Amino acid sequence: MTTNKDRNKAQKPIDQPGYVNQMPAFHSQIYPITGVPQPNEYLTHLDPVFVQHLSRHQGQEIALMTTAGRIAGLNAGVAVDHIQINVEDRSLHIRISQIIYFEGPLASYRE
Repeated sequence: MTTNKDRNKAQKPIDQPGYVNQMPAFHSQIYPITGVPQPNEYLTHLDPVFVQHLSRHQGQEIALMTTAGRIAGLNAGVAVDHIQINVEDRSLHIRISQIIYFEGPLASYRE
């Protein structure tokens, strides 16, 4: 019969940062902890004005400069955390945090 102590010995430790008040302590070292990983919190940083500008160009051809390079295609959809660009035979989902700038068609503001 195996006990909890025997099961814990079989687990390999998980390397993770120390937490202070459920937030990772950036100044602390990463060290192995045996057992279940500590809870993580995932955040999305919002740029509401930038997302609104991207949304205005939905359905139009645009070009994005990302941290990985330039991508041009049809702006098929904008979400809070990513944008969908359709290029030739595939669709790309690009995180908004990875976009440096975008180029849309020249808008005519004359009435």
